[in-house]
Amino acid sequence: MGNAANILPELQAALAATRSEIVDALADEIGTYTFPDGTTDPAIALLGLGSNVQVYPPQGTSVTGGLEVVLVTLNSVRIESRLDGIIQNIVTQIILRQYDVSKSTIAPLFKILSVLDIAADPIRTVSDPYIGNIETCEIQILHSFYTGDS
Repeated sequence: MGNAANILPELQAALAATRSEIVDALADEIGTYTFPDGTTDPAIALLGLGSNVQVYPPQGTSVTGGLEVVLVTLNSVRIESRLDGIIQNIVTQIILRQYDVSKSTIAPLFKILSVLDIAADPIRTVSDPYIGNIETCEIQILHSFYTGDS
C-alpha cells in the first residue's frame, strides 16, 4: 500500500469551502473584527493549518456585532486502511463565540448543522455575566481524503 500523500493543498481547499459555507449560512450573524490599525474583516478565523499555527486575529483586535467563528484544524488524523488505498480523516473544530449577551449560539448552531455534517455532538457553554465568560459552542467536523495505491 502506498504512503499517505501530502494532503495539505486539498485540506486548504476544503477549509476554504467550509469557511464559505459557514459565511453563507451565518451571513447576518457574524460579527466584525476591528484590527489595531482600524481595518475590519468578518469575525471568522482559520487557525492551525499544517505546522503553521497562527495567532489570528492579532492581539489588540476587538470583536463587535456578536458572533465570532473560529475554525481550528486539530493535530488529529484518523487513518482508515482499505484494500485499494487509505482514507485520511482530518478533524476540524468550529468554535462559535457569542459576545452579544442578548443572543445565543443555538440559532447559529442549527444553521451550521443544516449545511455541514458533524463528527461529534456539539458542546455548548452558556454565558455567565457574574464570572465574565461568553457563550461558546464547539462543533467537530471531518474532512476525508482518499489516497489510492500508486
